[in-house]
Amino acid sequence: MIKATPSAKDLIAEAEKLAPRGDINQIHFKTYALMLKHRNNYYAQKLDMFLKKLGISTAIKKLLKKSLLAPVQEAGIEYSNIMEEMARRASQTFQVISGNIAELCVERELNRVGLKYGVHYDKRKERTDFILYYPTISNAKSRHRIEVKNVKLRERGTRGLAFDGDTMIGFFDDPAEFTESNTKIIEGHCKMTGGFCYMPPQTLAKIKYKSKRLKSNIEFAGNALYFIKRGKMPT
Repeated sequence: MIKATPSAKDLIAEAEKLAPRGDINQIHFKTYALMLKHRNNYYAQKLDMFLKKLGISTAIKKLLKKSLLAPVQEAGIEYSNIMEEMARRASQTFQVISGNIAELCVERELNRVGLKYGVHYDKRKERTDFILYYPTISNAKSRHRIEVKNVKLRERGTRGLAFDGDTMIGFFDDPAEFTESNTKIIEGHCKMTGGFCYMPPQTLAKIKYKSKRLKSNIEFAGNALYFIKRGKMPT
């Protein structure tokens, strides 16, 4: 398997060999240059492996390789080659779309049980995705903040819940992310806020560390409606 780049530690060690007396800025410059060199080598080697499978002449292979590895500019940004430009722009675009899909799916559930935007809930206020209001926004006696995540929890998931939400709902696909430590953090925060962490039932079933604060996201809409009617989430 071809590695895109060595580890940061390996790159530092390589830079120190090239500049054994270099100061912090010289080492950083060397390390960054080495990272780019290894990245470009990775692209070239992967491309060679691909071109070998095509059964085309050596001359055409050389022409394709030269064209595909040439630097390109798109929207004022320079990329090392067309493959990098396509990969980065697609990743950035679909990352945003992916987040929007998660939010729209959650809002669909709120609407499905009769909750209305601008009446029972608000969106993207106070650093959170949704805020539920009991009984309505115009006559609010209590509220509950909903933080929406997509398929990955990661560290920022638990951190986001701590600062930006009373409840978290996501479409998490990796039960291994819900370690004992993460589960305890989520449980402790949700106990304080009266909230829950909702996820797909198939993920919930595979989590080793159980908690009453971890729930199926199928239950979310009914619990949101419960809050609108009573001013608190169900226990």
